Amino acid sequence: MKDIIEESIKIHATAAEIWNALTDTDELENWWSEDVVLEPKAGGKFREAWEDDSGKAQLASGKVLAVKAKQEITFTWKEKDWVKDAETRCTFRIQDDKSQRVLTVVHEGWNTLPEAKRAQAIKDFTIGWKYHLKELKAYLDD
Repeated sequence: MKDIIEESIKIHATAAEIWNALTDTDELENWWSEDVVLEPKAGGKFREAWEDDSGKAQLASGKVLAVKAKQEITFTWKEKDWVKDAETRCTFRIQDDKSQRVLTVVHEGWNTLPEAKRAQAIKDFTIGWKYHLKELKAYLDD
């Protein structure tokens, strides 16, 4: 299994509209969750509060490492129940493809998780990213 998740989706929206959907709290709740924050500035915070399948409260958090406005944002990602040194890195990249945009999410750094949890985490996050990208496409393409 690869130690990197890379998922892309084509969207019929402008780069500015996609960027806004990725970084504006009011927009994020329309396709991801009402409890997501992604501040589009270096040092900004990332936060996602959610419930797992058993109804247990979970929290993902991190900080923004790099920003190229309307093109790319990279941030760290750590779940509250991960081991102390486990931290992944996530990048949203927007590229032009003729009359549409391609949004790619790259989620890497899985080797920081204990091997026993790594494969399941990669599988779960791959499913999650596919779902969220479909939701974003449906939201922006309507």
